[in-house]
Amino acid sequence: MDGPTEVARPGLLERPGEPLALGPIGRLGTTAAPDNQSETAVAASGSLVVAGFNDFIGFSLPGPLSFSGVMYSTDGGDSFTYSGRLPAAAGTEVRGDPSVAVWTRSAGPPVFFYASLFTNPAGQHSLCIHRSTDGGASWVGPFEIGTAPSGSDFPDREWIAVDPETGRLLVSWTHFGSSGVTIRAAYSDDAATASPPTWSAATTVGARPWDGQCTFVAPDPHGPNVYLAWESYPFTGFSDTSIGFSRSTNNGVTWSPATDIGPGFWHHLAPYGFDRWLWSVGGLVVNPIDGALEVVFAASQNGTPAGDFGDIRYIRSTDAGASWSVPVALDAFPGADRAQCFPSIAAAPDGRLDAHWYDLSAGSGRDDWTDVFYTFSTDFGAHWSSPVPVTPAPWRNEAGNNFGAPHQGDYLRGGVSAAPGAGAAPLAAADPSLVCFAWMAEPRVGSTGADPAVASIFPPAQFVPLRVRPGSVGVVDYGCVNFDGHLVAGEYGDLDIPLENIGRSALAGASASLASLSPDVSVIDATRAYGSIAPGAIGTAVGRFRIRLSTAYPCGEPARFRLTLSASGVTSSYDEFSLPTGVPISTTTLFSESFDGVAAPALPAGWSSLGQAGAADPWVTSAAAPASPPNSAFVPEIGATTFTRLEAPVVAVPASADYIEISFKLRCALSQYDARSAPDGVSFEYQLDGAGGSHFATADADQFDDRYTHNLERASGNGSGDRSAWSGISAGYQPVRIRIPGIGGHTVRPRFDLTTTDALPTGGVWIDDVKIVAVDLGCGACGTSAVALDETPASPRVELLGPNPFQDVTALGYVTPRAGRVRIDVISIAGQRLRTLVDRYAPPGVYSVPLRAREPGRPALKPGVYLVRMTAGSDAASLRIVSL
Repeated sequence: MDGPTEVARPGLLERPGEPLALGPIGRLGTTAAPDNQSETAVAASGSLVVAGFNDFIGFSLPGPLSFSGVMYSTDGGDSFTYSGRLPAAAGTEVRGDPSVAVWTRSAGPPVFFYASLFTNPAGQHSLCIHRSTDGGASWVGPFEIGTAPSGSDFPDREWIAVDPETGRLLVSWTHFGSSGVTIRAAYSDDAATASPPTWSAATTVGARPWDGQCTFVAPDPHGPNVYLAWESYPFTGFSDTSIGFSRSTNNGVTWSPATDIGPGFWHHLAPYGFDRWLWSVGGLVVNPIDGALEVVFAASQNGTPAGDFGDIRYIRSTDAGASWSVPVALDAFPGADRAQCFPSIAAAPDGRLDAHWYDLSAGSGRDDWTDVFYTFSTDFGAHWSSPVPVTPAPWRNEAGNNFGAPHQGDYLRGGVSAAPGAGAAPLAAADPSLVCFAWMAEPRVGSTGADPAVASIFPPAQFVPLRVRPGSVGVVDYGCVNFDGHLVAGEYGDLDIPLENIGRSALAGASASLASLSPDVSVIDATRAYGSIAPGAIGTAVGRFRIRLSTAYPCGEPARFRLTLSASGVTSSYDEFSLPTGVPISTTTLFSESFDGVAAPALPAGWSSLGQAGAADPWVTSAAAPASPPNSAFVPEIGATTFTRLEAPVVAVPASADYIEISFKLRCALSQYDARSAPDGVSFEYQLDGAGGSHFATADADQFDDRYTHNLERASGNGSGDRSAWSGISAGYQPVRIRIPGIGGHTVRPRFDLTTTDALPTGGVWIDDVKIVAVDLGCGACGTSAVALDETPASPRVELLGPNPFQDVTALGYVTPRAGRVRIDVISIAGQRLRTLVDRYAPPGVYSVPLRAREPGRPALKPGVYLVRMTAGSDAASLRIVSL
């Protein structure tokens, strides 16, 4: 069990896990929780915060099964303690799907409730609650919700809420039965004290053929009204989704006939990296100030990937659900900012609305870079702040070496707004309310899944909506012979850091300050101005940031940085990024197979086709349409539910290897539903050290070029564990490159898995030119710079950074004390200009440029003596160089 994670609460946007962060988190390391955690939920009373999540480590522990995990905070989110999983009695199972609520009583400590799916001693599917009166440190239960069980039926996706006036605990759920899907609700008036509580009879609120799942129950804090919303499908076609709705005027005893809110909308497709169906409806709350209903949901622009997958939308009703406002997009660039999903909404005691969601706008639209974004409204939803990421940097979320435990789950219900409450340790007077979030944190490379994160803001403010996109930082390295873009120990580097304005309005006075998070990395030029940046535009700094790696910097260790972001009129925030170090000094081909050394249909020695499920046709060598003649590996797609594997020989990785690169050429002709979802697909994984199951490339790779294109929906019956895969009809062969670090000294066995269903066959899958290369990193021989790189002289200077004499390549460093036009030429002894190396406007600073003896399209610098001449305005500088 982890102890508290201590972090400070500074003035900047607090983000997880660091002294400056959107609320310090209780992140659980792989030692305490090595399996997957998902479907986070959170509740808060004063400074007490409780977060629940699916904690799949419960499957591997002795005793009655429970995978409803808990962590709690007693200091408003400054630190968290992991308290394990909720207790399960003998003969029962506590099966996750957490929903957390709290009753802040007028006297006595707050009562936290935690609802889960449940299997009772009779083996029936049911629901249960646990109860805590010490802020989540200990729990009693499970107490079955007595009106939920049914033999062959299945209650799912429960939601709980507490009437703050009476303490009545309300629960809603979707009931899957032999006669169809129904929406049900019940309540208990003694859940805070009785063991077990007594429950009302279940009321069927929705029993229409199109009623779906994802219920939310919300009591009015100042009256007898209770509201219930859920996802429904009353329309035909792709824009079939709506929001079912019902109202109770007597605290949940009886309910109005089910209706649907407004016109239909396009349900959103699963974004890249999300491995299963995504519910659109994200939350329903009652505003405590005016009693209005506040709803968020996700919807695709037009039901296609080209239409952005999904935007977050908000609607409001001020007449108890009789009518609703026109949907408003909460993401800043709806229809043009890639995918947003899993929204959550909360209402603070002062009426402020807080919303957050998973956001994939940092990526290209064909990758899984994911953030958690936050926005708020202080005028009852009329205006919303520019959404900003609460995560320090986007992460790759498509990970987890587990077929049976999709890491994000089906939804995110982790937003809550709270205020000081009786019986709870009070918040500081300057913190009248807090916003707490819970979400899936970054998956650990090589682990079985991600960890939960919880964060908090004290109080909300408009933080600067600037960010650094993954892979956008440019590096000019110098101080060594090779200007190769690789930072090594002892080397200087200039960084170009473009900033993107992800807000709704232009930003003036934008600036950034760079700090190192890695020991032995110093920042020389730390602050740069960006000026004004239009919404959606990229800003460029005036000048570059300069860094230096110490001579003792560990070769290959990424250098980590934090960029504090500022602009006029908004609160500072920060972004984090890392840069690779080390130069590939050797590559060793460990394995290569083109399938050309055998006669079709036989596979090469050591390769095998393994049927995993169904009567699949085997993988074979084929002469039909190879990437490189005469052969490739091929497996046909058949119209049946199958799972077949192409397994390569075992490959030993040298202990010295820093990483391996696996490359191959892939061609698909497989059935698909659309450009993002498919019933059939092929994926790549590998077995490590000849034992255990597959390791997924999406979990272990730090680079994955031409990633998976499709999501394999679990409803299709495929055998691939709801993961992403390649599918559809590719335009010829596509090259795939996968880089996996940290497996030097191990063995790998590559595997290609094809899963099919009874969909109409299209063709099959071709694999060719499989290659595995081991790469060793080194730091090279870094030279000593003759330029005082941390000082700016009064006049221009040009110096050698590399060898002189030189044979093939050397490096020049030059310094400009004032902004202006700079030109650097290479001149022969006879006075003939041979090369122009630089001819540009340059701000004051230190720069570098390589000089090569031979370059395509330019005269070669034959052995001899040359003059390098630099002019900057009316000033000039020169030096002699010798080419060997």
